[in-house]
Amino acid sequence: MQLDKTYIAIRERDFMEIMDLSLHVVKRFAAPLSLALLAGIVPLALASHLWSFDTAPMEENLAWGTQYTLWILFLAALWAPLAGAPATLLLGQALFMEQPRARRIARDFVTALPQLFLFQIVVRGLLIVLFFTSFIPFVLRPYLGEIVLLERNPLFKGKENRITTTKRSNALHGGSGGELFGRWLSSMLVGGLLILIIMLALWGCTQWVTGTADLERITYACYLQIAIWSVVGYFTVVRFLSYLDLRIRREGWEVELKMRAEATRLQGELV
Repeated sequence: MQLDKTYIAIRERDFMEIMDLSLHVVKRFAAPLSLALLAGIVPLALASHLWSFDTAPMEENLAWGTQYTLWILFLAALWAPLAGAPATLLLGQALFMEQPRARRIARDFVTALPQLFLFQIVVRGLLIVLFFTSFIPFVLRPYLGEIVLLERNPLFKGKENRITTTKRSNALHGGSGGELFGRWLSSMLVGGLLILIIMLALWGCTQWVTGTADLERITYACYLQIAIWSVVGYFTVVRFLSYLDLRIRREGWEVELKMRAEATRLQGELV
C-alpha cells in the first residue's frame, strides 16, 4: 500500500466536483466496479422484485405501477448500503494503487456484515416501524457504512478501550449537519432525475424498436429496476468520494497520509 500515491488526488472538493469525479472513477474501474456492484445488487434486486411484484395490486396498471415503484424505491433505499458494500471495499483497495483482490473483498465484507446489518438494516428498520424516520441516518450519518467497511472499528470498546464505530461516526459527522443535509438534498434531486431519464430512455428505445408505447408489466419492472439500481451504483461511488472529502475537511487526512508514508519510509531505512 502506497499511502502517498493514490489514483485520486487527495484534496477538498465541492459536491459538484465529487459527482463529476465519480464518473471518471466509474470509467477508470469500469470492469471490476461493475462486477462488485452486480455482486451486491443482483440478489437484492431480485428479492425486491419478487416482494414488490406480488404485493402490488394486479387489477389496474396505474395502481400496480404506482405501488410497485414505491416498493422498489423504498427497498432500494433500505438495502443500498448492503448493495454497495463490495464496490466500496473495492474502491478502498484501488485508491492506494493496490490490485483489488476478490478474496480479500469477500473476507472484509463478511467481517463487516454483522455491524453493517445491525446499523443499516436493523436500526433503520426499527426507525421505519416506530417513527418512519429511516432517512435520518442517510442525512446525519451518511458515511456510517464506509466507517464500518473501511475503518473496521469494534462495536464495543472492550478492555483495550478502543474507539467504537458509534463514537467514530459521531466524531466524523459531528458539526457538519448543515452541509450533509444539503448534499443529501442534492443527491435526492439528481438521483430522481437520473432514474427518470434512464426510464424514459429505455421506454423510448422500446417504442422505437416495437412501434408501440405499451409496456408489459414485467418489462416495466425490468426497466425500473435497471434505472434505480444503476443510480444506486453511481451514488455508491459518490458516497465513497464524499466520505474521503469529509475526512480531509474534518481531519486533514491528506496530511496524515503523507506523515504515515514518510514514517514508513524512515522505518525501512533505519531497519
